[in-house]
Amino acid sequence: MTLHESTPSPADHQIRSYFTPSRSNIRFRLPGPSSIMNALFTIAQRLGTWFKEDSGKASSTLITLPAELLTEILKLLAWKDVLQVRGVCRFLAEATRTRYIWTHLVNEHVLANPHPPRLERPIETYSSQELEHLLLLWKSADRGLEASTLQPSRERTFVGVKTGYGTRTGNGPYGASDKLIHLIKGGRWLLVVEQTGAVSCYDLDAETISGVRLIPDQMEFGNNSRVLMTLDYATHSPVLEFAIALSLQDGAPWEESLTSIRYRRTVQIWRVDVALDDTRHAVGLTATFLASFPHRPEILGVMSLSLLGPMIAFTSITDEETYAFVVDWTQANGNSLEYPWRVVQRTMPQGYIHLLPGSRLLVASSNSFSLCDYSITPETTSLPDSTRYSFPVVWQVKGHTCMKGSGCLLTKNTARIVLGNNSSLITVSFNNTPVSNEMPDIVPLPPGPTPLFYAQTFLGHKYIIAMDMSGYMTIMSYTSPGFASPGNPTEVFRKYTLFNIPTACEPHLDEDSGRIVYVIEQRERGVLDYTEFAVLDFAMIFKQ
Repeated sequence: MTLHESTPSPADHQIRSYFTPSRSNIRFRLPGPSSIMNALFTIAQRLGTWFKEDSGKASSTLITLPAELLTEILKLLAWKDVLQVRGVCRFLAEATRTRYIWTHLVNEHVLANPHPPRLERPIETYSSQELEHLLLLWKSADRGLEASTLQPSRERTFVGVKTGYGTRTGNGPYGASDKLIHLIKGGRWLLVVEQTGAVSCYDLDAETISGVRLIPDQMEFGNNSRVLMTLDYATHSPVLEFAIALSLQDGAPWEESLTSIRYRRTVQIWRVDVALDDTRHAVGLTATFLASFPHRPEILGVMSLSLLGPMIAFTSITDEETYAFVVDWTQANGNSLEYPWRVVQRTMPQGYIHLLPGSRLLVASSNSFSLCDYSITPETTSLPDSTRYSFPVVWQVKGHTCMKGSGCLLTKNTARIVLGNNSSLITVSFNNTPVSNEMPDIVPLPPGPTPLFYAQTFLGHKYIIAMDMSGYMTIMSYTSPGFASPGNPTEVFRKYTLFNIPTACEPHLDEDSGRIVYVIEQRERGVLDYTEFAVLDFAMIFKQ
């Protein structure tokens, strides 16, 4: 048998055209015939047979193998080798499309990732073509974001619901724009919450992007309303599943809110699942109400939220201090104002908190950040005496003001997080085992180039996006899976400025799909007229 090129499908043609040097900034070359022979030679070695440069002999030997054995051999190849073998002949091209091969490659990618991507539905419901598309999306996202010259493969904008960005919310001098959007893991779904507490969902994979109400209005619109939203992904679930926590405050005086049904100050918890059609394809998201409890009279303004399992943490201004609270929402569920809480630490109005496994809470205060074990803090129904009470901590680091923070990258015993403020960022790595009180390792990240000012920041596990007051967006990628040592902080990341969009704010990145979303405020005489969303794709784009 003589080797010959297979007839490529349209999808194959797009794959090959993407992985070529014509756009080397986000693409790479599919190796030529010599590399294909290397892949065949690898197969031959697996067979325990020596093949020289006689490609016809290699091919004729392979096509005489039982399909099951050939599949097992192809499964041992890397994904790029599988694509190389596909170009050898029609018989091997069909063999490389076996679902078992791509199931194995997807599982291999997920297991090797310390922060693995989530599938929208059980893997057994994916076809071979869908699994191949998914893996190529992940791989090409890495290539696109790590390229020497950043350039999206696609850019789009769409008009969505008014987010209320740029309005002054909250109480007194502590008002600030709320973070009202979340790009869900996988990059397909964008959630946007309004000042009425309604949450809309946008399918960013659709040809025409439009919003669908996921959660209805929870209260009347008000210029002084404050809505916060945070998410908690179900780490035990093999498919996409998460919970939403909403903090709703209408801005009315507490006494008035007690006497009128128009006003609400509550916390709500919702579970969100992927909706499947009759063919078991994802067509949307569904939200199920789980619980709610009212804010107590002492809570004058909730400034930040964190959700983890049955626990919710928030920072709030009171009459005397700003504290970090932890509440078991399964116990607080209902209308009673006498539910127990744990007053864990003093903090600042625009601070940062993050719940961690093992009853730990990371709390940022005005000039320090602390790791607290809230399990040793007694439950109470009152506030502590601020002049006499001291809070226990696992450790505390002084000299840093941290108003922003990333999600936490967890391994078996360690935690890693990025913290920062408007002018500096640091990486913090620490032992998160219950018996450890070791101080964390801290690496300051180099400041941005003038005039970069970290007004808006997205902090991920592999990348940081910083946007200055003029809309200059810079993406910073780490040069290795770990952070640089404290002695070499300049080796931590490389930086690239993308573009200048003066009205842009609130960037979000899904690292698995290589998709960035940010908000563009459209104003008329200084008043927010409507909200536009921009979507940038750095991964390969092709139709299945």
